[in-house]
Amino acid sequence: MKKLLSTLPVLIAIALCVNGFRNTTAKSKVQTNNFPTCEVKPKSVYDGDTLRLICSNEEIKVRFACIDAPELKMPNGIEARDHLRSLLANSGNQIKVNTITTDRYGRTVAELYTPAGELVQLQQVQDGMVWGYEKYKSDCPSWNAIATAQQQAQQSKRGIWGDNAIPPWEWRRR
Repeated sequence: MKKLLSTLPVLIAIALCVNGFRNTTAKSKVQTNNFPTCEVKPKSVYDGDTLRLICSNEEIKVRFACIDAPELKMPNGIEARDHLRSLLANSGNQIKVNTITTDRYGRTVAELYTPAGELVQLQQVQDGMVWGYEKYKSDCPSWNAIATAQQQAQQSKRGIWGDNAIPPWEWRRR
């Protein structure tokens, strides 16, 4: 009994950590009330991390913050694009935009949220469709959730993690 009582605090701490870990990797929801709502331009989802949005009657090209998707000519490239299209269709092609910066090509770099407050790129990582892009993690407010979700997808061998996929940044260098 004494041994059980001495290990009880440790067991409680582990349970709290596991529960907290599960909650951070579940479909994270944040308050998106201050983010503008935009519409996905029809037929504009080019790949798994680039698309065009219509925001206040203006078209913008968006590059997802935090992630890098396989190029279309790479293994899993078409799957990553189609997965993103499906996620967007499930949200009625309505997206909340948290603009982070502008990249060297003039694209808006942003986190995109469903109207319910779910981070789209986190879902892509959880489903094993994209890589967390560590090179730009400083421009990613949700980096910890992205990195944790990627570890889980890797361990479960989901999507790109089921084979020996080459990260897009290495593929582009070839």
